[in-house]
Amino acid sequence: METKLPLQWKKVLILWNWSYKNLWDELILLWNVRLLQQNGCKVLISAYNPNWLKKFFSQFSDLQPIVYLHEFPKWIRSFLRYFFTKTIKELKEYCSVDAVVIWWWEILTEESVNSYWYWNFWLLPLLTKLKKINIYLMWGIQIPKKKFNISLFKWLLKYVNYIYARDAESVEELKNFWFDNVKFFMDTSWFAYDWESRKAKSEDMSNTVYVNLNKNWEKFLENLVVDCESFLDQWCDLKYICVSKWNSWVYNDAFYKAQLERKLNLKLEVLDWEDDFNAFIDELRTAKMVITPRLHLFLVSSYLWVPIKVYPYQKKILKMKKTLENLDMA
Repeated sequence: METKLPLQWKKVLILWNWSYKNLWDELILLWNVRLLQQNGCKVLISAYNPNWLKKFFSQFSDLQPIVYLHEFPKWIRSFLRYFFTKTIKELKEYCSVDAVVIWWWEILTEESVNSYWYWNFWLLPLLTKLKKINIYLMWGIQIPKKKFNISLFKWLLKYVNYIYARDAESVEELKNFWFDNVKFFMDTSWFAYDWESRKAKSEDMSNTVYVNLNKNWEKFLENLVVDCESFLDQWCDLKYICVSKWNSWVYNDAFYKAQLERKLNLKLEVLDWEDDFNAFIDELRTAKMVITPRLHLFLVSSYLWVPIKVYPYQKKILKMKKTLENLDMA
C-alpha cells in the first residue's frame, strides 16, 4: 500500500469540504497536508471557516505553516461577503498556485446534490491557467448518470492530471469511463494517526456504547432506539458522539441527539472530539460497541478494532467496508 503522494509542486491549493466541524473531514485533511508538506510543498487550504480550522490544527505541533483561505463563494450572500470585504485580497493567493487538490469523501456523486457543479465552479478563479497548473482529484468518485452532470464531469476531467481513488470500484469505473490516469490510494485518515498503538487491550474495555445519528439516517431512528434500549437492559452506559457540528440542523448531529433523548427519556453524555483529539481516541478505543451511520465514525472505530454496528445510508460506507476487508483491516 502506497504511503506517499507523488505531488512535489511549489504551492498546492487544497479545495475541500463544504462545511466544517466534521470529524473525519478534518482528519483526512490533516494527513493530506502532512503528505504534501513531506514533499516540500507550501500548502494553501480553502475552508469555510479558516479561523476554526487553524485552531483545530494547532493541536498537531508537527505541521508546518499553512495558508488558510476563505472558500470561493457559491451563492449570492457568500459572493457579497467575499467580494465586498477584505476577503477579496485572498484571491491573489488563491490564483498563485502550481497545483490544486480537490477532495471530499464522495467528491463527485449524485448522492451529493450539486457536487459536480461546485467543484467546477471553484476552479473559475483559475480559469485562465487551468492548462498550466496541475489538478488532482482524490477519494470517492461515481460516474454520473444525469446528462448535465456528465457534461460537467467531462469538462473537469479535461484538466485533471491524475485521480487517487480510495476504493477499487471507483478506479474501475473511471477506467471504464476512459480515464486511465487513476490509481488506488488508501483514505489518508489511515495514516493520520498511530492507530496500532491505541488499540485497547481486553482489560481496558469499558461497558460504554457510543451512538450517533444524522439526517441521512433519520429513517433508522426507531432501529437505534431499539438498539439503545437493548444495551440499557444490559446495564451498559450510553454516550453520544456529535460527528458533525455544522450550524444547520441538517448537518448538526446534536439535533438528533435531542430526538434520541426524547425517545429514550434520558440525557446522553457527549464524547467530544474537537478540543482534545487524543483524549477522544483514548476513550473511544475502549468502547463496548459503536453504532453509527457515518463513514467517519465507522472508519475510526474500525482502525481501533472496536465492535461496530453500522446503518449504511450511502454507497461510500459499503465501498470502504469492502476496502478494509481487502486490506485485512476489518
